[in-house]
Amino acid sequence: MTATTAPAPTAGTPAPVHRAAEGARVTFPRVVHAEWLKLWTLRSTYWTLGVAVLLMAGISALFAVSMRSFPDPIEGMDPGSVEVVQMYLQPGMLLAPLPLIVLAAMTITGEYATGSVRSTFAAVPGRLPVLAAKVVVVATVTFVTVAVAVGLSTLLAGAIVPELAPDWGAPHVARVVLGVVLYATGIALLGLAVGALLRNTAAAITTVIGLVLIVENVLLMISWKPLEYVRPLLPSTAGSAVTQTPEQLAGGQFGMAFTPGPWAGYAILLGWVAVLLAVAAVRLRTRDA
Repeated sequence: MTATTAPAPTAGTPAPVHRAAEGARVTFPRVVHAEWLKLWTLRSTYWTLGVAVLLMAGISALFAVSMRSFPDPIEGMDPGSVEVVQMYLQPGMLLAPLPLIVLAAMTITGEYATGSVRSTFAAVPGRLPVLAAKVVVVATVTFVTVAVAVGLSTLLAGAIVPELAPDWGAPHVARVVLGVVLYATGIALLGLAVGALLRNTAAAITTVIGLVLIVENVLLMISWKPLEYVRPLLPSTAGSAVTQTPEQLAGGQFGMAFTPGPWAGYAILLGWVAVLLAVAAVRLRTRDA
C-alpha cells in the first residue's frame, strides 16, 4: 500500500491560500444580494409591481381622457403647472402604494409563515443585517417602480392632453413629482416595519392599510380639539405633505391645528418607520423566530 503526498512548495513559491473561510464570511453586501434574489424569485413580485404601475399610470390616463372631453377643472390653470400635475397624480398616489404595502410586508412575514426565516438567521446569526438588507431592497425596488409609474403617468397624460405635460421649469413641479415617489416608498417601508414587528402577513397588511385608509380618515371626522394636534402627526397625513402644492400647505387642512411643511411632513413619516423598525429590531434580537 502506497501513500501519495503533495509536493512541498519550493523556495520562492507562495503557499496556497485557503479561501473557504473567506467565502463563507457573512458581509452586508452578500446579505443584500441574498434578499434581492429572494424577492425576485417570487412570481408574485412581478404581479404586484405590475399592478402598482398599472394603477398609477391607468388612473392618470383616465383622468387625461376625461379632461379632453370635460376640460373645466383645468381651465384657467397654467399648462403643466404644479396644480395641474398634482391633480392627476394624486389619485394614483393614494391607490398604487396598496400593493406595495402588501409586497413589503410579505417580504419578511412570508419567511415567518413558511419557517424559512430560521434558515436565514442560521446563515446570518446577527439577524439585524437581515432586517437592514430587507429595508435596502424594499426601498430600492419601490422607489424605482413608482418612479417608472410616475414617468408613464406624465407621459400618457401629456400625450393625451398636452396641457397636462409637466412644465419642469414651473415652481414646485419637480418637488411634487419626486414627492409622489418618496411618499410611496415611505409607505411601503411602513408596511415592512409593521411586518417585521407583527410577523404575521394578515395582521401587518390590515394594520397598515387600515391605518392609512380608515383610521386617519375616521379621526379627521371626529370633532375633538386634541385630535387637531394628533392628525398632522399621523404617517400618511404627514408624509403626503411632500406631494402638496404651496396653496394647500399654506391654507392648512380641515381639522388640523397645523400643517407640516413638505419635508417636515415627510420626516414625520420616516420617523414612524424608524421607530417601528427599532422596536422590531429589539424584538428580533430578544425573541426567537
